[in-house]
Amino acid sequence: MSHACRLCRGHDLSLVIDLGSLPIAHRLLERRDQTEEVFPFQVHVCQSCGLIQIVDPVDPGILYDRYNYNFSSWKPEPHLPDELDLICAGGAPGAVAEIGCNDGRFLSELQQRGVALRVGIEPNPVSGSIARDRGHHVHQGMLGPDLVTDIVHAHGQFDVVVSRQVFEHLLDIDNFFACAAKLLKADGFLFVDLPDFQPSFDNGDVSVLWEEHVSYFTEPVLLAAFARNGFLVETVRKYDFSGGTIAVKARRAEAPAMANSDVTAIVHTAQGFAARSADYAAHLRTSLEARRAQGARVVLYGVGCRACTVVNALDLKDCIDFAVDDQPERQGMFMPGSRLEIKPSAVLADDRRPLVCLLAVNNESEDKVMQKVMNLSPDRTICVTLFSPKDIHQALAALDTWQP
Repeated sequence: MSHACRLCRGHDLSLVIDLGSLPIAHRLLERRDQTEEVFPFQVHVCQSCGLIQIVDPVDPGILYDRYNYNFSSWKPEPHLPDELDLICAGGAPGAVAEIGCNDGRFLSELQQRGVALRVGIEPNPVSGSIARDRGHHVHQGMLGPDLVTDIVHAHGQFDVVVSRQVFEHLLDIDNFFACAAKLLKADGFLFVDLPDFQPSFDNGDVSVLWEEHVSYFTEPVLLAAFARNGFLVETVRKYDFSGGTIAVKARRAEAPAMANSDVTAIVHTAQGFAARSADYAAHLRTSLEARRAQGARVVLYGVGCRACTVVNALDLKDCIDFAVDDQPERQGMFMPGSRLEIKPSAVLADDRRPLVCLLAVNNESEDKVMQKVMNLSPDRTICVTLFSPKDIHQALAALDTWQP
């Protein structure tokens, strides 16, 4: 194909999986019959550097121009204290810039740790406004040299540049590193966390594939990306957050290095990803249909972007009665693509039939959600996780043997 890899600029890209045409996952529908746009969704792997990527992404102007229900303050982040400890080791830095500050939650946490100057960069006007209302300096716009020049002119350079759950959205990786270097003092460091694709990659789990995430990093490819762009990674941490998260702390190196990842192993795993996903999807649909034939109802708990992707990509809509979500803003709406109605979780207490609850929440929230489901529907209920890094195949095996 003619596209170039966004990391190494190579042209040896091969298809990993084609999910067909899907709607934008965060665009909930106000009506079941509402018209929605769909976009082709293909994922490729670069056989030169191993980066897994969407080579034809949806235009950012389309993705980020509307309210999207995805604010960081609504997510439990059990790993957050450890990240703060890593950033503040040796004392609170005097000035921190956060690329993609969302609603300012992390900037507020840094403020609690004693960081005096906190500056955010955020393209979404809604979440950026929330961060600004929390007392942080927020510059609205997409990351680029002109914006960075204005920020440095206004605030000076920074001890730390932070970017959390943003790197995977970047269309221009070189631009990110160049801007980070310009923002940083000579002795400053860069802290980045992002989804770790490895657990889902191994499982054939499509739930982590999302049109906003244009790149999917495994640890070797990530470290090579930093090295290529003149940053030496000092620390790597991994967390069970949002499908698996990898965090790195890095400083500028004297010269870029051409670090190599284990491309052969990555490409080999990529070649089997679509087959693993298809086998899992067929198995899951068969099991759900069997449980419904036995009189059980099937409910999806959670309607975030991962939930929308897995329902649409695995064609589960006809196996699910409806969806529930605890966020009031989502209730009464319909999921994109599948058009499943979204109801409050309280409705689970209104029906005494056996219940299969498909858990479409991140693993760090599962225990709390499972307890809530069991309290609402205590008799003949099974909860089945759909998301890595939990073993989704083991969860499916439990559903196969469950009797309503």
